[in-house]
Amino acid sequence: MKKSDILRDLESKFDYLPRREVERTLEKILQFFSSNLAKGARIEIRDFGTFSTRMRKARTGRNPSSGEKIEIKDKYFVHFIPGKRLRKELNDRKD
Repeated sequence: MKKSDILRDLESKFDYLPRREVERTLEKILQFFSSNLAKGARIEIRDFGTFSTRMRKARTGRNPSSGEKIEIKDKYFVHFIPGKRLRKELNDRKD
């Protein structure tokens, strides 16, 4: 699902709000998440999951095209742990 798909779904659900307002609200939520994760904060949404940042240590890697060894520096990444309700919904779904 892309951001445009989320916007379309929210616009149909909240048809009493102007399209621009829905778009602005989603943008503010995403900006809030990004800025707080960048500060190292943890974001917990009950029944959905928890977003946090973790450090991936420096390591030696390989360039896949040349096979040459390269040094990869420390870097942060976003870690997600699903909540109980989300895990249950994922495991109970019928394909």
